[in-house]
Amino acid sequence: MGSYGGDDGGVELTELTLAPPGERARRARRARKSVEAAAAAFVKVSMDGTPYLRKVDVAAYGDYLELLQELNAMFYCCSIGLMDGYGQWEHAVVYEDGDGDWMLVGDVPWEMFVCSCRRMRVMRACEARGLSANA
Repeated sequence: MGSYGGDDGGVELTELTLAPPGERARRARRARKSVEAAAAAFVKVSMDGTPYLRKVDVAAYGDYLELLQELNAMFYCCSIGLMDGYGQWEHAVVYEDGDGDWMLVGDVPWEMFVCSCRRMRVMRACEARGLSANA
């Protein structure tokens, strides 16, 4: 079997292929995981009646109200709100979680929403009433 590193006592090739990954490989694997986790915060947003999609970094906002303000500005609208029973909003926001279930935005704590949101949809409030826990 050949050696790597010259004739002056280099490392055997079997030692290179059988050795456990070093610190450099562990750091690279951690970096890939952190990049994947950071990319997961971007979700697609569609609005009923519009022919285009937007992409939003939900982790960039601190709470639901900031997110809703941005969605109102993004879709040139002022009628997007939470389905909390207090306001009469024309549009409501629903999201798809990791299990594929559609839920109303605002039904779970913010941190859980950021981790589980896969995509969002702005729909007519009358269509979203069936998803509400308060209805």
